[in-house]
Amino acid sequence: MIPLLMLTFLSMAACGDQNEEPLTPEQPEQPENPGGGDDSEDNPDTPTPGGNGRYLVLFASRSGNTERMANEIREQLDCDILEVEPEVPYDNDYNAMLERSQEELAAIRLGNYPPVKTAMENFDDYDIVFVGYPIWYGSMATPMQTFLHSHASKLAGKRIALFATSGSSGISTSVNEARALCPDATIIERNLLLTSSSLSQMEARVSSWLEEIGANREEPEAASLKVKISVGDRTISATMEDNAVGRDFLSRLPLEVTLNDFNNTTEKIFYPNPALTLEGVKRGCAPVPGDITIYAPWGNVAIFCKNWSHSNDLIKIGHIDNDGISALTVGGDIKVKFEKQ
Repeated sequence: MIPLLMLTFLSMAACGDQNEEPLTPEQPEQPENPGGGDDSEDNPDTPTPGGNGRYLVLFASRSGNTERMANEIREQLDCDILEVEPEVPYDNDYNAMLERSQEELAAIRLGNYPPVKTAMENFDDYDIVFVGYPIWYGSMATPMQTFLHSHASKLAGKRIALFATSGSSGISTSVNEARALCPDATIIERNLLLTSSSLSQMEARVSSWLEEIGANREEPEAASLKVKISVGDRTISATMEDNAVGRDFLSRLPLEVTLNDFNNTTEKIFYPNPALTLEGVKRGCAPVPGDITIYAPWGNVAIFCKNWSHSNDLIKIGHIDNDGISALTVGGDIKVKFEKQ
């Protein structure tokens, strides 16, 4: 019986070496330096600034792995960074930490979010908000869930890039949680997960990921947002919005199109080909004469010649300067040429 039992034990040990997801939910890691967190008196609502103000790295960390990853992103982009901290620090006792994390995850499923002491006034200046967290029992760590829940309206229209650390669990559940927490933000499809076996590759993996999603250290050269519009023998000007769709429009210039009259000279419209990008752009506009917009369901550019009611499907991308709209406030279709000024 003894040799048989030893053979059974060795077989079970061999199976346990396979690189598979654990059968039980993954637990939060123990901190590398228990009790060694940052006890500084810094304002938890003020990001530490970097040289490149286009990006913000938000992170929640307990073991220190996610914090290392966040700092690597910050270093490669030279951008702003802010830690999301729980209102009540987690106990250094690991078993107490496990119990609390399970209770908080259960409470969130019932709609009760544990408080955090970190808040942000707005995210207007950021092209991409990086959101990082450890994975606890397959889910996004609870402090970050609370932060996203409480800031969902302020993150509407923003692009969010997710990164996470775990022992071996996947990131898919937490990605779905992020989409549910911030339904009006754009969650970038490419995310980055580092597990225990890949943490040593952090620098290279972060670098490749940032390149894939188009984030780089360099500030873009200040580009003019001014547009010259030729209408017959008259030339007027417009100023485009500094957003993704406005910049996409500028990249197409020069552009000659026929503006079709729509709704009794309420609008002059045309259809860009290919359609302009709408990713990460805030929707909703009550147009006034001179507003250059996109009607999202159709993808057409609409230049308003008259006031119109608010529509959640309109995206403002620019405005015709001064009284230039009078050149377009005529019946019928008009041929125009857009050029950079």
